[in-house]
Amino acid sequence: MEDLSKDEGFCIKVYSPGNFIAKSIVIEGDVNIGTGNIKQKFSDEQIAQAITAINGENLPLNSKRLWAAVYWYLRWACGFPVKTQDFCDRVKLLPLGELEYPCEYNSIRHFTTLTFMNQDATQLDKVKPSKNDDAFFQQCRVVVFALQKELGKAYLPRHKK
Repeated sequence: MEDLSKDEGFCIKVYSPGNFIAKSIVIEGDVNIGTGNIKQKFSDEQIAQAITAINGENLPLNSKRLWAAVYWYLRWACGFPVKTQDFCDRVKLLPLGELEYPCEYNSIRHFTTLTFMNQDATQLDKVKPSKNDDAFFQQCRVVVFALQKELGKAYLPRHKK
């Protein structure tokens, strides 16, 4: 058995469907991985910044109904409320400012009941939408990837200017 007491960090082996093994990972700061019951920890400001970055014409969140995708991801990755009205109330607490496409309960309530919304959005490769829901799932997928990318920037080191 290897003596890890002298290490300053952790050695993590990651097994993915693509047989990728990470032998060494260096991470500075707190990190929580959004799998299973573990939720990623982002501040309201980080979440708001990510949403603002993808909201608008010619951006992934380009309609009010696509807030269902934001609901889907934040529910699974960040522990946002499952009830649609509670989610919308929670979004109102975020420092979003004026958005081109704001979150509205009546615009997403129907979409948040689709069966794929009950599957973990952080595990997109495992989500199986019905044939009827596939077109909307594909649109949501684009929003989820964009939101993941923007939230991932929160963990990047900040460079002082």
